[in-house]
Amino acid sequence: MPRQRGPADSAEHPTLIDVGDAQSGLPRAVVPMRPRLARRAFNSPDYLFELKWDGIRALLARDRSGLRLVDRSGGDLLAAIPELRDVSIPDGILLDGEVVVCDSRGRPSYDLLAGRLGPKAAKRGRGPIFVAFDLLYQDGRPLLDRPLAERRGRLAAAGLGGRMLAVPEHLEDDGEPFLEVVAEYGLEGIVAKRRNGPYIPGTRTAEWLKCHVTPRADVIVGALVIDDRRGARTILCGTRGDDGAIAFAGDAYVPPYLGTWLDEATRDFTVEGSPFATPIGLRPGLRFLRPRLVAIVEYGGISDGELRDARFRALHSLPFPME
Repeated sequence: MPRQRGPADSAEHPTLIDVGDAQSGLPRAVVPMRPRLARRAFNSPDYLFELKWDGIRALLARDRSGLRLVDRSGGDLLAAIPELRDVSIPDGILLDGEVVVCDSRGRPSYDLLAGRLGPKAAKRGRGPIFVAFDLLYQDGRPLLDRPLAERRGRLAAAGLGGRMLAVPEHLEDDGEPFLEVVAEYGLEGIVAKRRNGPYIPGTRTAEWLKCHVTPRADVIVGALVIDDRRGARTILCGTRGDDGAIAFAGDAYVPPYLGTWLDEATRDFTVEGSPFATPIGLRPGLRFLRPRLVAIVEYGGISDGELRDARFRALHSLPFPME
């Protein structure tokens, strides 16, 4: 008999779309639940902490029509990643997770994954796997309203795994030290999930919080933009190439409470000409510096060799080597 629709199907979760074979008990798609951005990592007994995977968010299901792997927009991923057709999971199951490719050190790499997309790229490089971090349906029955801790327990007990499917561990309580370890390994961040929270499709909610590792870099302080009222407001960053030339590497914002201090601390390094080998253009308040000072900056990314959303954090006491 076809399974009767319950309150967890469409009334409370309107993002579910019925599958053609109603006897399967599975929806055609669930719009994945998404995390909000946390300002910082935290410790809490109310949350489970997982690695943030650098891959493609996907849903994996098997019903009477066979295996399905779709991205969060409902697009078919099996055509792009045909190797995952060999994943073995029971009928009536729906998993939330990510497709990832790991590098030689076991770290997920989106660049390696992108190189595997498409039938012609199959069998090239390291193989993709599906990392399952949530169990949404089991035996054709919805678990969306069940607490995360129960869903994770069922997932761990389901006996899934193998060459192309992994069920990762999670940590309890200690988000801050977990993020520190993740940063040491050069990974993207962690996700904190409320242990008693339901799965709410199609939402970005504080039940899940992502905590990013903020990358840092050491840069040469090649110039400052000085404001008469608040001192230094911008650092012009540089990097030294193998030939000794200093290339412009973008701007870094200086917080107001550090502006006057940085202005005064760098005055003895003032020079007339630019230390950069690449043109930077003239700006009001620009003061060039001898390339002896090294700053620690946090940044959001790198585009065309320049830091994006960079912010000054500290000044090293040790200068760069002399030319």
